[in-house]
Amino acid sequence: MNLVRKYKIHRLSPCLNDVELEIISFIENQLKVLKPIKKHNYPKTTYYVNSDDEIILQQGIISDKLWVRHKDFWGVLQEKYLLEYVEIQDIIRYMVLIHLKFRASIPCFSIDKSI
Repeated sequence: MNLVRKYKIHRLSPCLNDVELEIISFIENQLKVLKPIKKHNYPKTTYYVNSDDEIILQQGIISDKLWVRHKDFWGVLQEKYLLEYVEIQDIIRYMVLIHLKFRASIPCFSIDKSI
């Protein structure tokens, strides 16, 4: 069963194992500290920065992609938790909807430090 589906069920009745709970907690901790900002030279793009003003997410109005910082976020899900690319896309898409209240169509990772 995929992680998003299990998470939805878990919200009604706890069913996630310890590793799955750790993944969810990791993502929630990453998202809850983000604040949206707009840059004057890119008015159609919203950047989500952490407390160190590092860009973690980038969502363009025109683009149908949500850029996710590889270092400290996407890479952790891929390397530490061994999630597949599509699993990461699905869980980020769902968690962004729940926590940041916007619909991300295609999450992608960015290796560039500043996205």
